[in-house]
Amino acid sequence: MALNAAAQTAAGNGLSAVITHLAIHTAAPDAAGSNQSTAARVAVTWTNTAGDLTSGSKNFTGGAASGPATHVGLWGALTGGTFYGWYPISGDQTFNAAGEFTITQVTLDSTVS
Repeated sequence: MALNAAAQTAAGNGLSAVITHLAIHTAAPDAAGSNQSTAARVAVTWTNTAGDLTSGSKNFTGGAASGPATHVGLWGALTGGTFYGWYPISGDQTFNAAGEFTITQVTLDSTVS
């Protein structure tokens, strides 16, 4: 039997409680969260729909001018903290000339494939 909506929501609540910040990475991170850009991490608030977590748009500043922005990292603190994983960024993958980068949303879903 697949997890029902109550179980998926509970799992999503657990993740949203620990994944509190997002970071931009300049290449695929390793298990410890390597390749984090110089842009400051930003706090994230999640919407939980039956275990599918979605963030709103997030703006990052302090990256390298015109530098790479290839992955978003999932972190448990503003600095330091636990690294929970990453996702590749689709579309534009470059900080602008002022070192700014915007992601429109992050979605963590409970789909099995």
